[in-house]
Amino acid sequence: MRTVVIVNQKGGCGKTTTAINLAGVFASRGKRALLVDLDPQSHCAAGLAIPEQRIDQDIADALVSDTPLDKTRLVWSAGRNLDLIPSRTRLAGLEAARGGLATKPDKERRLARVLQPFAADYDVALIDCSPSIGLLTYNAITAATDILVPVETGFFSLQGAMKQAKTIESLERRLGASAPFWLLPTLHETDSVLAEDLLQELRRRFGDQVIPTAIRRDIKLKEAVSFGQPVIEYEP
Repeated sequence: MRTVVIVNQKGGCGKTTTAINLAGVFASRGKRALLVDLDPQSHCAAGLAIPEQRIDQDIADALVSDTPLDKTRLVWSAGRNLDLIPSRTRLAGLEAARGGLATKPDKERRLARVLQPFAADYDVALIDCSPSIGLLTYNAITAATDILVPVETGFFSLQGAMKQAKTIESLERRLGASAPFWLLPTLHETDSVLAEDLLQELRRRFGDQVIPTAIRRDIKLKEAVSFGQPVIEYEP
């Protein structure tokens, strides 16, 4: 099962939008996609019209449990070929000294352990990370086969992209991981000279690590979330 981790320390760069819509595209093409929300803000559930008050178990339960959880209680169907393991705000406390995760002997590899029983059920898993670096992010990078870094083509994007690339390389050395990573230009304004210049500079600095397609800023993406759908369903 391909495991694509979507990460950036900077908030507001389109991580959750990328995760939901990339999962939606995979599902639309007949791939069995599992979206895992590793962000305590639990925006993936909201963006797929899954009410938080009805969630029985979430990724926090799975990470601290020493036995596999009941898949029917943990996994939500969000559409054809698209399932979600949601999060709730309690996930934020897991990284604390007494939060339950930090005391586990394999504390940086719990997510890989959670995903292993799903390997035969899905073609791809997409992990939406929180905008911070901690145990949850360590778990995501350890489980990754690919790392995707959404980068807004705004004024601070180049500096932020370089910092994020160095952070990922440092973490991979520390964790013994080796997943390749790519930068995904997001929230791109094609009529902005500055945005176009920054996009070209990203490509000059990072070469083939920059995904060829830049994701435009488009109101349809926000509208799709409000209707609880990937944009490929809401406005193909």
